[in-house]
Amino acid sequence: MTDPVAVKPVHCTDSCRINPGVRRIGFGAPLDWLRRGWKDLWRQPGASLFYGIAVAVTGAVILGVTARLPYLFAAAITGFLLVSPMLAAGLYELSRRYLAGEPVTVYDSMKAWQRNPSCMIGFGLLSILAGTLWQVISAVIVAVFYKGPPLAPLDMIIQVLINPQHYLMFFVYMCAGGFLAAAVFALSVVSMPMLIDRRCDLVSALTTSVNAVAENPLPLAVWAVVIMLLTGLGFATALVGLVLVMPWLGHASFHAYRDLVEPVASSCPGMPCPPAAGT
Repeated sequence: MTDPVAVKPVHCTDSCRINPGVRRIGFGAPLDWLRRGWKDLWRQPGASLFYGIAVAVTGAVILGVTARLPYLFAAAITGFLLVSPMLAAGLYELSRRYLAGEPVTVYDSMKAWQRNPSCMIGFGLLSILAGTLWQVISAVIVAVFYKGPPLAPLDMIIQVLINPQHYLMFFVYMCAGGFLAAAVFALSVVSMPMLIDRRCDLVSALTTSVNAVAENPLPLAVWAVVIMLLTGLGFATALVGLVLVMPWLGHASFHAYRDLVEPVASSCPGMPCPPAAGT
């Protein structure tokens, strides 16, 4: 079977490429995404768990490097979550290939980067920028608001949570982190899977992602909470749980994108646009 990565894209009109349609979904859609993601996880568990292990090892290295740096430890956890959509690119490609009936191996999934290389790099740079920005903001908040003695990272976190004199710092930290996380979620919930699934420009993918959130604020708020809770569970198990959680969420996120964004042909009525993979 010819790999669609090697096929030249069919060009659509500018309005099609920039503004693909988004669908309105039901409140219970996140549960269906989890169900389909779980099914994909066990289609080829070796391939999916490979990415889960890679994410867990990456997280362990990041936390190990910052374990003795109070200013960076908590920020490293959040920054890791901010760049996780990039780490899930191979999982999106696995789900895309399952839907399209194409060959599926770990090597095949790694070729997803060939579809939109410049846009992938651009998204990666934005993710790194978001993670770096959060590191800087976190360090500034700690420097300005933390008045206690120097402590190890975990001891410092506990101190902030139980000591009333640090509640202002906790409030500012949560507000800043929540705002940045919401912005990153709105920009990435659809964009990265969209860049894997079809040839489009980065601005189109980011705009479509924001439009999807604007059209479905409550269901996607639920989805964001589900992601946060399951990821928190992965961290609570000393990252071991991430081996299973991250592939599950990666596959589910691809199905979320497919439900939220109209196929290319639907976005370009009357135009010779290729349908989305697997439709």
